[in-house]
Amino acid sequence: MTRVVIVLLFAAPAAALAGSISGRVRDAETATPLPFASVVLRAAGTDTLALVRGVMADRSGGFRFEGLPAGRFTIRFIYVAYRARLDTLLLGAGEDHDLDVELTPEPIGVDPVLVEADRLGRERKVQPGVVDFDMRQLESVPAIGEPDPIRALQLLPGVQAASDVSSGLYIRGGGPDQTLILFDGVPVYNPTHAFGFFSTFNADVIDNVTLYKGAYPADQGGRLGALVDVESRTPGGDEVSGKASISTIASRLTLEGPIGAHHWMLSGRRTYLEPILSALRKETPEIPFYDFYDVNAKFSTARGGSWTDVSLYKGRDDLRVEPDRDTRLEIDWGNTVAVASHSRALASNLLARGSIAASEYESVTSADFFNTPFEIENRMRDYTARASLDLESPQHALEIGAQASSYDFRFSQSFNRGAPVGFRTTPYELAAYVDDRWAPNAVATLRTGLRARYVTDGSRFFLEPRLSASYAIDEAVRLKCGTGVYNQYVQLIATEGFSAADLYVPIDATARPGRSVHAILGVEWRASRTYEFSAETYYTDLDHLVEFDDAVAADQEGFTAEELFHTGGTGYAAGIELLAQRRRGRVTGWLGYGLGWTRRRFTGLNRGASFPPKYDRRHDFKAVLDWKKSAWSYSVAFIAATGQAYTPASARYRVEDPALGDLSPGSRVLPGERNSARLLPYHRIDVSITRDFRLFGRRGEWFAQFFNLYSRRNEWFVQFDDELPDVEVVKMLPIVPSLGANFTF
Repeated sequence: MTRVVIVLLFAAPAAALAGSISGRVRDAETATPLPFASVVLRAAGTDTLALVRGVMADRSGGFRFEGLPAGRFTIRFIYVAYRARLDTLLLGAGEDHDLDVELTPEPIGVDPVLVEADRLGRERKVQPGVVDFDMRQLESVPAIGEPDPIRALQLLPGVQAASDVSSGLYIRGGGPDQTLILFDGVPVYNPTHAFGFFSTFNADVIDNVTLYKGAYPADQGGRLGALVDVESRTPGGDEVSGKASISTIASRLTLEGPIGAHHWMLSGRRTYLEPILSALRKETPEIPFYDFYDVNAKFSTARGGSWTDVSLYKGRDDLRVEPDRDTRLEIDWGNTVAVASHSRALASNLLARGSIAASEYESVTSADFFNTPFEIENRMRDYTARASLDLESPQHALEIGAQASSYDFRFSQSFNRGAPVGFRTTPYELAAYVDDRWAPNAVATLRTGLRARYVTDGSRFFLEPRLSASYAIDEAVRLKCGTGVYNQYVQLIATEGFSAADLYVPIDATARPGRSVHAILGVEWRASRTYEFSAETYYTDLDHLVEFDDAVAADQEGFTAEELFHTGGTGYAAGIELLAQRRRGRVTGWLGYGLGWTRRRFTGLNRGASFPPKYDRRHDFKAVLDWKKSAWSYSVAFIAATGQAYTPASARYRVEDPALGDLSPGSRVLPGERNSARLLPYHRIDVSITRDFRLFGRRGEWFAQFFNLYSRRNEWFVQFDDELPDVEVVKMLPIVPSLGANFTF
């Protein structure tokens, strides 16, 4: 009879005296949240399944049970690679009980380098093309001076770098502007520091990086290709702690700690290349003055089933070149990102989330050539408010959301102190979406979504359906597929070599925004807990593309899309990617290979014939190896890829002055077929060596890293000089060694 009463109490609607249990699951060592942890609640002293409730924690590690009767309960917490925990608590009538829990890591193997982590297992189960790095994996990948999430992604098949000195990503045949890069859910429009040596993402504040190579879900939109989602970690701990890092290129300092029941984190990073550049400048006046800095701050609080996070990022780069008294060039650029988010568990299976955010990118270029000043200013601001509801049931995970964005595009240029010429536009965008993950049985999962967008610039409306599915043939083999429709309104005007001069402009009513349709099919084979293999093939159909018209005059006064771009382009990207991983053991790593094609066609380019863009790379091979032996760690990364496409010269000619009959002093180049030639194949090896140590009882490590170990000068791009019969091939970086140390306190 007692059990029947308890069952009825569990099933009844929440009454006035019903209680609740809520809290957050954290890592006992770092105090960071453990997303998607399993939490099982049971009435103490019973075994009946009807008396059991189970939930999965959200991305912030939060959980909540409501409508509970008074009594004694056991609550169990389970998370992969952590020791399970069982607690017993007594809940009074109408009591709201807060229970923050810390789980102790209990590794199931040495996994310093993984392409995918179990924390997003449910996402990868249905979504093709998803790759996930956590911070421990990022730290083991060879880098230049410090771990960098964007450079780590470049070690995956199908992902290439624009160059050695760029953090731009070419993903499955798409340009850098076709990849949406988010930081805590906020777009970052130019994530570049130090000529591309670093991205804007400080490794000490990053918790997780997730890459969707294509067919990304309906909760995001605005780019034709891929999605990179960078999440900062939530601060924690019972006392102030920190981490300091110093290398030959830059240094970092991160502090975090509690304020009562709340937690804060502050991190800063700065380069100190200037002393080295100053020494070089004595011999070569063209060596620039350069420095950069960035600052991250975060505040987090959780109480009573609700969680609030406030994040701030600001970074600036300053470059100045003064080769002689009458010539000066200075470029100042940077990003500012701020976001405040709030989540609240309305019920054990219902989560409400909301956020307000701002993102700004600004670039100012000023120059004096023989006392003639010239200035260009480009600024883009993005203000966005979002709200969503997540509803969980045994078979469905439903998310419904909406967002409103306000953009502010500004561009101006002035020459010789004349009146500035430019434009400003302030469009709005409204979007709503629905996303449902349905698991009808243990072997099949279907994810459907629809995103609707309205842009005031041209009064344009877009419907973007999304679909992905997976089917488990057996416990080891799973088939996956995905498709989706995407539209892009914000366009990048990119320079060949230096991303600080990139400009962001809207595709206004004079042209149609770009449109893409993705189709992906893949298979995964988990041969064992150690080895995993996967293969994916993809096809992306592209329409309404735009390409910057490099014949636009420097004193251009019109700035509509029709005046700046070749419009109405079409194209496609297609290929296959293979990946083999060793996920466990003392030696881990992966081998990846990508085979791809991408083409574009514009009426006004290449006589209307199709051509490969410069980010068409036929072959792409990656190998990453990590070996952990006692206190030493060794990592090696090898990259080999087809050379970049470029337009060769088919002839040189000189022009005769019709009045004087004289020939022009310099020759001109007659271009051949667009991008019909290739630079030499690209390849390099990066190596990282790390040694753990303890200093005054605190953990530390020193490292030595070698970018491009055998110092191959890979080819970057080709320049044609009017006075020379030969071309100049601009080379990329030689070997770049870096030494440093990390300390925790």
